[in-house]
Amino acid sequence: MKKIAFLVDDKNCTQYRYRILNISDALKKSEKFSSEIFLLSDSKKFKSQFKDFSFLVILRQTPKGSTLLNLIESAKKNRLKVIFDLDDLIFDYRYLRTLMSSTNSKNIFYWLGYFFGIRRIAKRVDGFLTTNDFLAKKLKTTFNKPVAVIPNSLNSAQISASKDILKNKPKSKNFTLGYFSGSPTHAKDFRLIEPELIKFLNDFPDSILKIVGYMNFSNSAQKLLKEGRIIFEKPVDYLKLQEKIASVNVNLAPLLINDFTNCKSELKFFEAAIVETTTIASPNFSFKTAIKNNETGFLTKPDEWYKTLKFLYENPKENQKIARAAKNYCLENYYGENLLKIIERAYDELSI
Repeated sequence: MKKIAFLVDDKNCTQYRYRILNISDALKKSEKFSSEIFLLSDSKKFKSQFKDFSFLVILRQTPKGSTLLNLIESAKKNRLKVIFDLDDLIFDYRYLRTLMSSTNSKNIFYWLGYFFGIRRIAKRVDGFLTTNDFLAKKLKTTFNKPVAVIPNSLNSAQISASKDILKNKPKSKNFTLGYFSGSPTHAKDFRLIEPELIKFLNDFPDSILKIVGYMNFSNSAQKLLKEGRIIFEKPVDYLKLQEKIASVNVNLAPLLINDFTNCKSELKFFEAAIVETTTIASPNFSFKTAIKNNETGFLTKPDEWYKTLKFLYENPKENQKIARAAKNYCLENYYGENLLKIIERAYDELSI
């Protein structure tokens, strides 16, 4: 059995759960691979165990001093395959302004330094893991090294919590739209559909919009917020978030479509699906790959959101049917045996 060492700088980052914890969770049932997680601060301990491992997988980070770069050099001398796990288009300077525009960021010097740091590691590793084929192609083109894909996924704690939630899924008299923002960088995405959401809320008085996470509200939205038609809640942990998603009738996942957002994963779809909540999403690469339009969710362009919301409002049984189909699909593809096969295949590819 080959053993994988996952190296992280910070266990509190979002990437840790999706790219390390969930994969490690799935590998517990593998007969080919096992894994152990190390913090960068434990690098001396890890170095003493080099002989036990076949892979060193470095979670997205930049070198802070020489510790990480020296560790990579030592690992390669000891014949470990060194793999860099990247889940964003944060390594090609040509896309720097696209990233800044998409995330509404203005600090170009921060991002220049970040891209430079990512590239320092990328040039030293043997290959890459990433989240979808679109981003994999970008990595392959930029660095001409092996790339394998492991999609973001679900872990056993999420599955267990979601099963419990479904036993007592809350019912509301209102038709509730849900927008769950994991960071403040998605303001432009929300603005993409805000006029249609406000029109829908005004046209259907028994509808409300629940926003969990981060948001700066426009003047139009502020009015509805004061009236209680928009409910705003602070971020919660990922298991509590499953309860919040289960409490809405529709999960909204808008995105501005460009090369940067085509590298984003479909996690908003599968996390909603396992609590039987239907997703309406912009058709970026990952959502188009994951969602079968009108069967397991909706792929919706600008100016079509109002129409799609109206359809779901008027057809609650169809909404339930689509939500259950999505749940079945996501349980099969983002958890369990099929996910494990994808993970094992990725490491087999990187072993060559």
